[in-house]
Amino acid sequence: MFTREISATELRATEENRIQYSSKHIKHLPPGTITEFDWKDYCPLGFRLIQELEAIDHDDYMHSICNDETLKKLSSGKVGNVFHISTDDRFLIKILRKSEIKVLLEMLPGYYRHIHNHRSSLFTRIYGCHVVKPIGGVKTYFAVMSNMLHSTVFMNKLYDLKGSPKGRTTKKIELRNNTVLKDVDLDFCFYVDPLARQRIIKQTKLDCELLEKEGIMDYSLLIGLQVKEESYEGSLDGVNPVYGSFTPACSFKSDSTKSLKKASNSPDRSCLACSPKRDSVESENSMTSDSTSSETNLINRNSKTATLSDLVVNSSSTNFGMKIPARARRVKRAAGEDEWYDVVLYLGIVDTFQDYGMKKRIEHCYKKIQHTSNSISTVHPKIYSSRFQDFVSNIFLPHENDDDFSP
Repeated sequence: MFTREISATELRATEENRIQYSSKHIKHLPPGTITEFDWKDYCPLGFRLIQELEAIDHDDYMHSICNDETLKKLSSGKVGNVFHISTDDRFLIKILRKSEIKVLLEMLPGYYRHIHNHRSSLFTRIYGCHVVKPIGGVKTYFAVMSNMLHSTVFMNKLYDLKGSPKGRTTKKIELRNNTVLKDVDLDFCFYVDPLARQRIIKQTKLDCELLEKEGIMDYSLLIGLQVKEESYEGSLDGVNPVYGSFTPACSFKSDSTKSLKKASNSPDRSCLACSPKRDSVESENSMTSDSTSSETNLINRNSKTATLSDLVVNSSSTNFGMKIPARARRVKRAAGEDEWYDVVLYLGIVDTFQDYGMKKRIEHCYKKIQHTSNSISTVHPKIYSSRFQDFVSNIFLPHENDDDFSP
């Protein structure tokens, strides 16, 4: 199917407006409250294409972002790893540097083409790129993205992983009252249905190939880990092990229907279903899907051999990467024993705003004096891509015998 390209003219285009609030819009305004903002949209037509692709109504989008509360938060924000969530929970907003805006716009045509052709992409969806300036204040640049951290989704653990432990212990970020953990904090590996693992690794490869082509590095795999069982008093770090040390690594076949029911009955079942359904692994590049079954139909159908791959491949209510049932193995280093958890995973590739420019090249030269070149985060996009893919393969492990888990 023909993919509408974003032209060079559209890429350079901007739209400017002034947003004003008054006592008619906001009651009980305190003295000195900022009520006027200069607003600029970057490449409005290009981002409108992405919104349409993801079934985002543009008027709803603007209503979510252009409200007084959000604009005031953004206007007082700091550059760097600063996140905000829209008041209606639909969008994740990240404050960027102007140089990162330039990188985002340069990769936008390729990014749009990629998510159009690969509907299972793990990329967080980027819906807009803007700058806001309160009258008499300073400019704040930011991007608006899909939000996998809806307020109704409780995350026991949240990880921002780059595939390198060097320099990944400082500057902890708080998001949704969760500390965003980093590579050195990860003591889990995950076992998912073999078909799900195949799709994760394949899609990671496709996504990394685009980032490598665009000269992007320093991106992350964001993993939200939700333990299915309720925690009990005395559980370690608020995470409840639901399997003992001697439980087999995976018995998906025997527990598949049970796991499907647990996943479908999760309280956050419908809160992330804002995009078109994803394709199956056999038709990766198809623009449409023949699957119309819902999770409930999958669970209630007559077959007793329904597997987790049914949920992952055929689900029409969630994006690929959202709500993947898994078993998580945690090594208790002190005791030398494993703990097993029944979990749901939320995956996304985030922070695709950094190219390997002069600043990063200098940083690489400085850091490789102290560490092995390939172990640091700041490396050439080709090396970063390869290392990132290896990392994903190493935390999503294969079963000892995949044949044991087929329908």
